[in-house]
Amino acid sequence: MKIYVAPMSGITDYSFRKIMEKFNPDLLFTEMVNANLLNRENDATINELLKCDDKEKTGTQIFGSNKNELLLGILKLEEIGFKKININMGCPQPKIIRNGAGSALLENYNLMDELFSELLSKLNSDTKISIKIRTGYKNFNNPEIFLDLANKYNLDFICVHGRTQNQFYSGTANWEIVSNLSKLPRNTEFFGNGDLFEPKFIKEQVKKCNLDGIMLSRGVIGNPWLIAQAREFLQTGKIKTVKTFDNTKEIVLEHLENIFENKGEIKAVLEINKFLKPYFLEFRDEIFDFKNKIGKIIVEKNFTQKQNLIKKLEIQKGELK
Repeated sequence: MKIYVAPMSGITDYSFRKIMEKFNPDLLFTEMVNANLLNRENDATINELLKCDDKEKTGTQIFGSNKNELLLGILKLEEIGFKKININMGCPQPKIIRNGAGSALLENYNLMDELFSELLSKLNSDTKISIKIRTGYKNFNNPEIFLDLANKYNLDFICVHGRTQNQFYSGTANWEIVSNLSKLPRNTEFFGNGDLFEPKFIKEQVKKCNLDGIMLSRGVIGNPWLIAQAREFLQTGKIKTVKTFDNTKEIVLEHLENIFENKGEIKAVLEINKFLKPYFLEFRDEIFDFKNKIGKIIVEKNFTQKQNLIKKLEIQKGELK
């Protein structure tokens, strides 16, 4: 069972992925990149969003709504050195779908069919294309046609998130639909995605489906241990990798240092903030005055002081995990 970490805008940058690498996922993805900006050779897109050390173990994801821009963008990503390129057909964000990209592509089957028809003959044989979709979008509720499309063009894999665009991230992912799709005839790998936060839940869903892998997303924000825990539980039914308060502090400090080294002090003290609560949330009952202490770290704008506040963070004696 393969375990991939999904592309997440504003999350899966180089610094975040360096943390994820410590827990050995089978594949990581950069943040999704805009086909239009990529084709303009936008420096921030190429030098920041696409920065990685190992393109064999790091894929990337592209989004757009124009066939020619997507085609040229994918060829550009191949030229840069990426071998695993995913097309975003699942993003539910209004600013993405209003331009016809993301999950809006679910209502544009012909565009995708034409894209693959023109694209695949232009790629090197070792460049693999995949798609990530949702189960529905407005009037669209027939995800089977995109499994058929993946089969038709022998795509690397299809990943299905068990929600519609309208659901955004509300309610629960519909793993029944994912399961039914996974059992249809196919010649491409099939990945499931959605609400994968706990190893036990992950194993329950895997048992119901015919999957080649899972794609973790929100579940690893603040909890990269989930990668190893999911693998262990799927293989043995037991978990050896344990998230403790001490190793959480070590990871947070390393994550902060990663951002500092790659983006500088100003961005480091700001960008780590969105990860602090997720990292420490499960210790909220052991950290005295949790809200105020985390809040104090968040508002601190001096890098060294921020480091020191994290280092001084403690849990109540007798409650160490």
